[in-house]
Amino acid sequence: MAVCKPCTKNHYLSQKQNLKPKEVELPLDRFVFYDEVYYLQRKGSFERTIFQSLKFENERDLAKYFCLGQRTLANHLKNDPPDLMTLVPSSPKASPRPYHASFALFGKWEKLWKIRRDTNLRKVSVDRQSSLGFEKRFFHAKKAFKFTKSDRIMEGLHVLIVDDIFTTGATVNEIARLYKQAGVRKVTCVVLLLSGGD
Repeated sequence: MAVCKPCTKNHYLSQKQNLKPKEVELPLDRFVFYDEVYYLQRKGSFERTIFQSLKFENERDLAKYFCLGQRTLANHLKNDPPDLMTLVPSSPKASPRPYHASFALFGKWEKLWKIRRDTNLRKVSVDRQSSLGFEKRFFHAKKAFKFTKSDRIMEGLHVLIVDDIFTTGATVNEIARLYKQAGVRKVTCVVLLLSGGD
């Protein structure tokens, strides 16, 4: 899994309290469009360090560590498997970072459910969410994404959004809103890492 056994035992197994999927609690003070959001890891100093190596130093094997727990979550979703999966685009065009941290999880589930990937979602803003404060992230997300083809039929589908990190939830919430507007029945979000922020 690209991280040595002692480190895995010290960090991953100690935080795995039970075998149930870990669902993010939905905020009560804002309107959310996704139906469920799950995370596979919670961000600590160890996770932050190896996540930075994966994301910015192209250490692709480290993605395996962040996929720990994905089988349990897949079993949880098997009663209502997704019909369509999408990766959250990180930039309007190909970025210098060639590897999206969520590719490993996406690849596993694409084979498991034999479903298609939606490449219709595009980021239209050049600004990065990571450089914005809490409130500004929600205003930015509102105009940051769009579908390239508005005539695609999505009525009644269950869509799975895969992202690398959940900080405020602004990005996945806005993408979920776009899918709900397009007529999807259910939106489930899965993130590799839940930030320890707000």
